[in-house]
Amino acid sequence: MSKRKKIIIGALILTLAVAVGIGATTVCGPKGSWARGFGPGFHGMGCHPGPQGEDIADFILWKMDRHVRELNLTDTQTREYEKSKEQIRAGIAEAIERKKGFHRIVHEEMGKENPDINALAGLMKERAQNIPDMVSKPIDLFVNFYNFLDDSQKAKVIEMFRARMGRS
Repeated sequence: MSKRKKIIIGALILTLAVAVGIGATTVCGPKGSWARGFGPGFHGMGCHPGPQGEDIADFILWKMDRHVRELNLTDTQTREYEKSKEQIRAGIAEAIERKKGFHRIVHEEMGKENPDINALAGLMKERAQNIPDMVSKPIDLFVNFYNFLDDSQKAKVIEMFRARMGRS
């Protein structure tokens, strides 16, 4: 086989692999993923910023579902997992609303002729005090879910963590 034929066949295989990858992302990816249509920010910013707003909850839950599917949950475990997912979705929605409110206040204050920087600093400090709760709630949800797993499922979860950390 000549070198030219090898290059043509390689290019065709590469093109096919890219097309299959895009197709799989379109069918299986979360709403708002790059292949399922460009977000409203694409045209205004010149690039796609990734999941935003409510789409971030769908993206996070989609990623979780992909990993949890490997655990083969029982019906009881599935119900507990669904409860956790709803709490996560509600927590993300609440965080988005808090963020929007905070940004509105900052923009209103900065729009004034003489913005009160001390008031903004106090508001930022108050928000910073909420960070530990925002971090600990998802950890608590995970630990509760983990405790519902049997030993073989727990071992799979540990292996998933080790793989993500780069260890086998």
